[in-house]
Amino acid sequence: MDLIYVLAFVGLLLLWFYKWATAKHNEFVDRGLPFEKPLILVGNNLDILMGKCSFQKLQTDFYARTRQHKLVGFFNFSTPMIQVNDPEIIKKITVKDFEHFPNHQPFFTTTERLINDMLSLMKDQKWKHMRNTLTPVFTAAKMRTMFGLMNESFAECMEHLENQGTASKSGEGFELEMKEVFNRLSNDLIATTAFGLKVSSYKTPNNEFFKIGQSVAFFRGKAMFKFMLSSTMPQIFKLLGFSIFDTDKTEYFTRLVVDAMKQRAEKNIVRPDMIQLLMEAKKESTEKWTDDELVAQCFIFFFAAFENNASFICTTVYELLQNPDIQQRLYEEAKETQESLKGEPLNYDAVMKMKYMDMVVSESLRKWALAAATDRVCSKDYTLRDDDGTVQFEFKKGDRINIPIIGLQWDDRYFPQPQKFDPERFSDENKDNLVPYTYLPFGVGPRNCIGNRYALMQAKAMIYNLLLKYRVERSPKTVNDLMSDSRGFQLTPKSGYWVHLVPR
Repeated sequence: MDLIYVLAFVGLLLLWFYKWATAKHNEFVDRGLPFEKPLILVGNNLDILMGKCSFQKLQTDFYARTRQHKLVGFFNFSTPMIQVNDPEIIKKITVKDFEHFPNHQPFFTTTERLINDMLSLMKDQKWKHMRNTLTPVFTAAKMRTMFGLMNESFAECMEHLENQGTASKSGEGFELEMKEVFNRLSNDLIATTAFGLKVSSYKTPNNEFFKIGQSVAFFRGKAMFKFMLSSTMPQIFKLLGFSIFDTDKTEYFTRLVVDAMKQRAEKNIVRPDMIQLLMEAKKESTEKWTDDELVAQCFIFFFAAFENNASFICTTVYELLQNPDIQQRLYEEAKETQESLKGEPLNYDAVMKMKYMDMVVSESLRKWALAAATDRVCSKDYTLRDDDGTVQFEFKKGDRINIPIIGLQWDDRYFPQPQKFDPERFSDENKDNLVPYTYLPFGVGPRNCIGNRYALMQAKAMIYNLLLKYRVERSPKTVNDLMSDSRGFQLTPKSGYWVHLVPR
């Protein structure tokens, strides 16, 4: 009899769990939207979790299958999202009627220190005030000043490559896995430009700052599991005592920034980095920002830039080795820029004047969007109407919106031969012909990426330095299809970004 009761209890428990886990699976049936049937807990993300594809490929394939619909249902784990495939509707949601969709969705359900104070997770007026506070930090004038700090890191990276070449003892060049190299560069650049630290990750490979960088670029293994649990079952996540980031890491960042601010204020130290700019912004702002709120902006800067900026350089170099004619033309422009400097170090203005460089990196961001999608949350009910006033859809407060950046950028209706790497799409003659709201590498509207200038100048400057010294060629280990070979939430091939560098 006891066994019967136990089995009955377990059966009821499983039934309750199934009903809870599938409670939202009819969301789009009830609202008349097309969708693909979700799986329990994982939604439409199974192939990512099974290690079969990257999030970029999942988003690209889903968009390709559903692009005939302006709106379509997508299940991000157990969360139903309304995917917007139409550029005009994207414009309405992100710009024209922004007040109805002012916030990003909360990817993390946690109260741990720093996370909810990061700009990307702030909401409504608090976000607006912090955005206004930070905007002066990322102006062209501030980037111009900050660029001087970067040159030393670029020089150390090039010295590391030279040492690799010397060790290979081959005049015909050497093989290199780029991601490791450029993650270290990204780490050193963030350390110096944001935190005022001299790290030298090539000379001290196991430095604490680099280890923390690897830990916060977290969509792998146990960290991916914690992220999924936080998104799908926040109560269990909390019950188990999990945290998104190790407490030691956040405490380290907090001490680092707060101590630096205190020391600079006491000793009147001025340095053109992010800590200094935040100190100045705090003084000029009418808001009384806490230390944690300011530290959180440094933290999201690290969190967003460490992996993405390295991947940006890698994907661009990958295309250059695939397209030697484009590489040659870019090298010639870099050489002309070097000659125009007349022995002076590279500077922000010289980088920004390289037109073909801008075309190349723009096409790289088009083909290999580092953020496969962006999102919004509906904050108040919104009626979507077409041009003649006919109701197209009723958005409800709390609806989560998915904007498939990479899907749009691989759509042959907007970018003919989308798998072809063609910088000419972004020439002065052609770029004005792009359909608005189909090219969104840094997001769109008031919620776009505030650090886009930083990412662009870092990638352009490193590619400039690399091409002046080396010709980039295929290695036997270079993947043939980057999209098919990448896995998980990062656009990184399983075997790495292998290249063959030949000294010029």
